[in-house]
Order: sequence, then C-alpha cells, then structure tokens
Amino acid sequence: MNETFSKIIAWFKKWFYYLFDKYEWLLSFLLKIKDVKVNKEKFTRAVVKHFYKKQDRDAMFQKAMETSLCDVLSPEQQRKYYKRMMWQYGSAVFLTSFFLTFVPDIVWVTILSCVVDLVIFQCLLFIAMQKTLILYGEECDLSKAEEQGVERLIAIDSSGLMIGKYPLLQKMKSVLGWLGKQVVRRIGPRLIQKFSRTGLVIVRRQAIKWFSIVLAKEHINVMFDMIIPFTCAIISGVVSAIIFVPMCNKLRKHIILQHHHSDQP
Repeated sequence: MNETFSKIIAWFKKWFYYLFDKYEWLLSFLLKIKDVKVNKEKFTRAVVKHFYKKQDRDAMFQKAMETSLCDVLSPEQQRKYYKRMMWQYGSAVFLTSFFLTFVPDIVWVTILSCVVDLVIFQCLLFIAMQKTLILYGEECDLSKAEEQGVERLIAIDSSGLMIGKYPLLQKMKSVLGWLGKQVVRRIGPRLIQKFSRTGLVIVRRQAIKWFSIVLAKEHINVMFDMIIPFTCAIISGVVSAIIFVPMCNKLRKHIILQHHHSDQP
C-alpha cells in the first residue's frame, strides 16, 4: 500500500515539474515579444517629461540614463508615478477579464478566453515589473542583456517575492474568475428567489405607487438576466485586479527595502 502511494506521489511530482518547466518556457517566450520588452530609454524619457519642464528635461534625462531615475526623482515623485502605473495596468487587467467574461458558454470558447486572459495578464505584469525596477533604480534592460534579464524576471515572478504564500493563485487567476462567473450565474438566481422575495414584492409595490409601472414577475426575471452577466464580469475583473496590484506592490516594497539597507553604513 505504501509503495503504491509513493509511486502515485512520484508520478504527480514528475508531471508537476514537467508542467512547471513548460510554464516557464511560456513565460520566456512572452518576454521575447517586442511589445512586452520595455525600452529603458523611452520609459525614462516619459518619466522625466512627466515631472520636469521643457528646459530641464534633457539634462535630467541624461543624468537619469547615466545613473538612475532615483537621482532625478524624489521618493514622493516615484510614488506618484508608480500609483499612476498601477491605475493604468490595474484597469487594463480588469477590463480584459471584464470583457472576456461575456464569451458564450461553450467549453472550448471558455477555455480559449481563460488562456487569452492569462496571457494578457502575464504580459502586462512583465511590463509593470520592468517599469517598477527601472523607476526605483534597478537595472532592467532586455535589449542589452536579454537572456539574463529574462531569467531574472521569471525568477522574480515565480518566487514567493511577488506571489506570496499562494503560488497557484496567480497561475489559476482566469480559472477563478470563470468559476466566480459560474457560481453567480447558477446559484445567484436561487439565492435571490429564496432570500429576496420580500424585497422584490416591495420594489414592485413602490414602482406601481410612484411611477404607475406594473412590474410583473417576467419583467423582474428579464432585469435579473441583464444584471447577471455584468455581475459575473465585475467578479472576473476584480479577481484580476486584486491579484495584479498586490504582486507589483510586493516587488516595489522589496526594492525600496533593499535600497534602504544598502544605504545604511
């Protein structure tokens, strides 16, 4: 019995490591896409342009390229630009998951939408990681040292530094969003019928009293059918955002802490 159990465990470990190797290969492939690579010079110029007037931009840009953005930006300016980035990319992953939730409930379409959602999520995460590293003075330029840069970003992404105690959570993000959609769609109507019947009756009475509108049960069902897809989409989008932003926040805090320790005598 123990021997059989050990064989099963060994088989699962073998497949887990195989799938993990394939996952890391996929990540390295995504980092070779041109639009996923952050151009350090272009990004630095955009940051400097955001904080300095025209007459000072060239000098500050040259200084930032020779040293780092930490030498031309105050901690408050870095924090403001980082928050701006998180609003931008957090909104992007939210909207991606939001709109992909509206795909038809066909198995292969759902699986494809989950894959697309996860790929876009990971690409945006890599872009945000590179910009965060550059913004806080870390060397990150895939155009100069692609192989080392790719290995470093994958190591950061796969480590507990960004994922924390639950490494499978980020990998299964799209699936969790899809499951949330199914739960709301299938259980939501039953819960409302069971616990909100009194509230629906009051709404119907008030509608008749205030607007002379008669809301039949069929009308309420139609309204509910319209609300459910949006509720599902919001759930899927929120799942993406609440995983994406904290991961980037952990990376930012780690870099700041590293710099703080290096500055101490």
